[in-house]
Amino acid sequence: MSSGQVFRWKRLPDARWLGVDGPNWYVVDDSQPTNLIVESNATARSFRSLFRLDEDLTQYLVKIKRTAPEFAPYIAQLPGLRVMKPSDVVEETFSFLCTPNNNLSRILPMVRRLAEFGEKLADVEGNAVFRFPDVEAIAAIPEADLRSVGFGYRARTIPNIARQVVDRGGRKWLDALKRRSYAKAHESLMGLDGVGPKLADCICLFALHHTEAVPVDTHLWQAAVRHYFPEWHGKSLTEQRYRAVGDHFRERHGKLAGWAHQYLFYDNLKNWRTYRKG
Repeated sequence: MSSGQVFRWKRLPDARWLGVDGPNWYVVDDSQPTNLIVESNATARSFRSLFRLDEDLTQYLVKIKRTAPEFAPYIAQLPGLRVMKPSDVVEETFSFLCTPNNNLSRILPMVRRLAEFGEKLADVEGNAVFRFPDVEAIAAIPEADLRSVGFGYRARTIPNIARQVVDRGGRKWLDALKRRSYAKAHESLMGLDGVGPKLADCICLFALHHTEAVPVDTHLWQAAVRHYFPEWHGKSLTEQRYRAVGDHFRERHGKLAGWAHQYLFYDNLKNWRTYRKG
């Protein structure tokens, strides 16, 4: 929940997690070594789908380590890390529209404020939880309302992108991108004014569930240069290099490229200061 995939989860004072996914809320106690205790308005099936608990993580990791043995220490240090499968394509897409040129400490409250334009689901553990607004509602949010709560330039770009999505068919258009190939979905998202390659890859991986997508942000770029492209040390991330990094992961890992990316990304996110000193 803290690895940059979803932004509607937080620790409660008693250390349990509270999170929202589409119409569902969850309170998760992860203090037990082998079990999760979950309170929710959803089914166990929905929870298992969100965390891909019915997929064989061990098999995935064996395949990743077979083609990239250098991943072994990251996998060992990040046990249980999974690529999540959020259920609401609109929620996940527009959550990621809060991320460009931003950091988690600012992204989390922005996503929370955007969610508050939606319908209230319940009061859970003293917290009001909301169903994320649909595309049409986001398109209608006045720029001034978002600027007043700290969205900056995104106060204009987020409703603008929502209007473009509405023009293409709204939620149905986004859902249809799940059934297209990764390449076609990525191309379609890049057709939206304000969506670049990295943002399109984030949406492809986490909202559309195209697991061959590889978002190349600062952290993955640093890790990729360190491991695979040392000749690019000290150089900037160009469009050509962006494609080269993604293609490198896809050529080695295929449909597991997004899974492999998550280990390098999150390790670098946690340890970038150490790597910079090195």
